[in-house]
Amino acid sequence: MLYQFLQAGGEPISGTKLSEQTGVTRTAIWKHIHQLEEIGFTFDSAPKVGHRLTHAPDVLMEPLLPDVFQHTGLGHPVVFSPEVDSTNRLASELASQGAPHGTLVTAQEQTSGRGRRGRVWFSHPGGAWFSLILRRPFALSRAFELTLLASVALQRVISQLTKLDVQIKWPNDLFVNDRKVGGILAEIRSDGEQVHQAVVGIGINCNIPIEAFPAEVSQVATSLLAESGQRIDRTQLVGRFLALYGEMLDFLFRGEPAFERVHEEWCAHSHTLGRQVRVQTNRDVIEGRAVQLDKDGTLMIRTQNGEDIAVHSGEVLF
Repeated sequence: MLYQFLQAGGEPISGTKLSEQTGVTRTAIWKHIHQLEEIGFTFDSAPKVGHRLTHAPDVLMEPLLPDVFQHTGLGHPVVFSPEVDSTNRLASELASQGAPHGTLVTAQEQTSGRGRRGRVWFSHPGGAWFSLILRRPFALSRAFELTLLASVALQRVISQLTKLDVQIKWPNDLFVNDRKVGGILAEIRSDGEQVHQAVVGIGINCNIPIEAFPAEVSQVATSLLAESGQRIDRTQLVGRFLALYGEMLDFLFRGEPAFERVHEEWCAHSHTLGRQVRVQTNRDVIEGRAVQLDKDGTLMIRTQNGEDIAVHSGEVLF
């Protein structure tokens, strides 16, 4: 029904015409309009005139998102929920039920957004919360590229839209002014040496006032609104990201160099390289200076005694 209102270009549509176009009753139309109003749409409704859309928010719904599917194979269909526990959890469930490559799962709010190591990610309604289902096979040895490519694409898009100095913290976070503004969580299914399914989840603190953050979160996190002083159009952010990420993934799916092409860009915007860090791995904590990111995603840590340690996976604690 939202398609009909958008195509009307602000002109009223009668209940009869809407019923004919959508095949639903007038009662169902009123119910749907009320549901849209609950997530930020506004309407003028008048007897014998009909319903007119007066405002459409930047909600991550298919009719409002830029159409990049034809060029990238990403972003269609869109499964939108006003509220969900986790877009990654829902995307994984849909993938197990056969959802196609490129399916985009979005939500206005997450109640149990998932971060690394099982952490819960604060997911206020003003953020961009979405997960992408990927079904193109590629080598398991290159699974790390899903996250690193996404971080470069997000860094570039957010910087262009906001003019902020967005930096990338290895392996999966985005920072502005030393505070976290976004994160990426890639979950894969593999068979032998081949990845056959992946879910890439992304959370960006977009239009969230700083006072909306819980006290413990506000010390380490921020939002694009708080840093730039301006609201960001989430549909443009996600649309541009999908277009750019899709181009990068094409190289990965074809077995061609992908992260190598943007390695220098990652390093130029790194929040990790050159810093004294503590890195939590599955086995221990490594302390030293982050001196290099190899093209295979390995982070090199130089310890106090001059030893270089290669970290293939872990979390930078600072």
